[in-house]
Amino acid sequence: MANGSSGAMRSAPTLGGGLVKRWSLWGAVAVLTLSLVGGCAAPQRPGPGTYQGRPPAQVRVDRETLLNELATCHMLRVSQARDARATDTAVQVALDRYRFTPAQLAARADALLPLARRETQAFAKAGERACARLAKYTGVQSRLVLSRQTEPARVDGVWVRYEGDIDAGLANQIAARLRKEGAVGLIINSRGGSVAEARKLGRYLRANGLNVAVDKVCASACIDVLAGGVARYVTEGARIGIHQSSAPGSIGNHNTGQSYVAGSALYLREMGVNPEVALAAASVPPNKMYWIPTSEAIKTGLATKLIRTI
Repeated sequence: MANGSSGAMRSAPTLGGGLVKRWSLWGAVAVLTLSLVGGCAAPQRPGPGTYQGRPPAQVRVDRETLLNELATCHMLRVSQARDARATDTAVQVALDRYRFTPAQLAARADALLPLARRETQAFAKAGERACARLAKYTGVQSRLVLSRQTEPARVDGVWVRYEGDIDAGLANQIAARLRKEGAVGLIINSRGGSVAEARKLGRYLRANGLNVAVDKVCASACIDVLAGGVARYVTEGARIGIHQSSAPGSIGNHNTGQSYVAGSALYLREMGVNPEVALAAASVPPNKMYWIPTSEAIKTGLATKLIRTI
């Protein structure tokens, strides 16, 4: 991959590359993880039958099946992030809405752990399907989050570095490199390029529990890659820039421009970033750049932590 390189951050080694090893993390931290999940209801005994709460009218699933899906999705997110605080946004909402307790979820996860270890790949796919179904049940976008997120999911380990334009095909190239290296994150420095490619890469990073860091410059479409990281680092000397992107097709068309800005806002909101960043970008002409102060980047969620160096 052009301009790509990888390096290891010194400290404790990462977990093994296989999901079988990652599932062992769950067994050791189930109680801690579930005690930190936001939005959990006060302990109470659930009633029999189908959902309590306000499920969509067309959804009819018994509580045992729902609890299995909650546990399977949650275990997948812990495995992907290699972090005890990880969960899914839909799990957070479903726990509260359908009145399951953290203890119930922990017990079901413990019961499923032998199956997860035995059927690693199949269980991971089941986790993805469970997260998708929970998103439909709750009406919440499914994505990996860290409960009380103040620290990164994983700092030590291998990071893949990329510097250059974001061109067509880059997302697949970087994804392949990340998998090959068993990386915990991507260090990216770019002045932009294809917005569609940047969002494809950003969604890949988020779905796989990976982090992003910037230590030089990340501007224009690059911020969509940065937004995809579970943890999003910027160094003290890094610069993050936003401006208008050229809308595909008829750039001068007012409706096209509005739709493009709306799409940018929706993507950032999906990633847990304040969508006002997209509105601010739309106010800056394409031939100019607004360099976001680090404090502002952290306040909006575009960055999660300022670090000295990578």
